[in-house]
Amino acid sequence: MATRKLLYHFNRPPHGTVFNTEGMRASVGAVAGIDEHEVTILFQADGVYYSLKDVDRSENKGYEITLKKFGVMNYVVNEDLEARGISEDELSDDMTVISRADAFKLYQEAEFILDW
Repeated sequence: MATRKLLYHFNRPPHGTVFNTEGMRASVGAVAGIDEHEVTILFQADGVYYSLKDVDRSENKGYEITLKKFGVMNYVVNEDLEARGISEDELSDDMTVISRADAFKLYQEAEFILDW
């Protein structure tokens, strides 16, 4: 199997479900597996709450460390932050804010999109 461009799209809040943890676990499997796929992570809609620096992400810390080692970028959509009254000052340092138009480009470039 060839290396693919994968977009992991998180659009649910980080509490009350296992979607964020399972999505992070799956992204590690994709980036660290035999094919070493190119993985990008995008937080959009209510998924932007995961990007806050005060959110408890301890369950995913090991996954985040591995993803960082592989150069995986975490993007969060600016318009979704603004719609929820969240400023960039409130975000974790490992997040990169992009416009909705740039998020659309990530969708276009991805060969597979996985929603969490």
